[in-house]
Amino acid sequence: MKTFHANGKLLITGEYLVLNGAVSLAVPTKKGQSLMYNHKNENTLSWESIDVNGNKWFDALFSAAEFNIIETSNSIKAEFLQNLLKKAKSISENKNRVSGHIKTVLEFPRNWGFGSSSTLITCVAKLFNINPFKLHFSVSNGSGYDIACATATSSICYKLINKKATFNEVKWNPSYKDSLYFVHLNTKQDSAKEVAKFNKNSKNNSFNIETISSITEKILNTNSLAEFINLIEKHEQVISKTLDTPTIKDKLFKDFKGSIKSLGAWGGDFILVCGDETSREYFKNRGYLTQLNFDDALII
Repeated sequence: MKTFHANGKLLITGEYLVLNGAVSLAVPTKKGQSLMYNHKNENTLSWESIDVNGNKWFDALFSAAEFNIIETSNSIKAEFLQNLLKKAKSISENKNRVSGHIKTVLEFPRNWGFGSSSTLITCVAKLFNINPFKLHFSVSNGSGYDIACATATSSICYKLINKKATFNEVKWNPSYKDSLYFVHLNTKQDSAKEVAKFNKNSKNNSFNIETISSITEKILNTNSLAEFINLIEKHEQVISKTLDTPTIKDKLFKDFKGSIKSLGAWGGDFILVCGDETSREYFKNRGYLTQLNFDDALII
């Protein structure tokens, strides 16, 4: 049996504008996804996906030759998986048949937005021994920062130009990290749809791209919580203006005394909160019970 693993991700700076070349800060998460492949010389490939609680949430049976769908519990997900497997096989130089059984196991809840798709793409790329970015850009309109996080050992600075990813690992372990935590908004955004919407309405954002890139650099170089708060608040205003959408604080948490920054697609998944222990009660009292500490969530 072969086993592969990929990290999840959180995008700290550069949401949306990372698609247009903004330098962005992203961090791999400690929880990711594993893929186990048990090769058998058969004419089929069976697939099962297990959630964080150990329950099977998806299964499918494919032909090993062309990955035709024989049966499945979810046709839409099976078609995505079929396309992913076909693309991986077409990219791979090794034409050996992938047959037998595959099991994937998520280490985080499916609605967390930690990268269930990016971790899957990375694991499948490892299975076929191909470049995960090549596979990603063949099936997704995303920036690919999540693919970079999937195998990173620390935070990364990421930049995308003409679908060519450049990134380097950086150390982001701020002295004020005990004042930062992540709150889940009890909903998940469809990243692919959000990216498509942004691309359709995208204007010339060269000034905003430079501003976000500058904010990313300053965040990496500051040890001041006050400066960090000023930077993320400026970041929120830039993206708000770019999207013509109110910030999540203005929309949901206007009376919150601390600072809030959206992470990734706006309106769902996690937000970054700057506050003390008492501020956590604010969110708990409003039904936002999933809260993660900086060190518990991230590989830094």
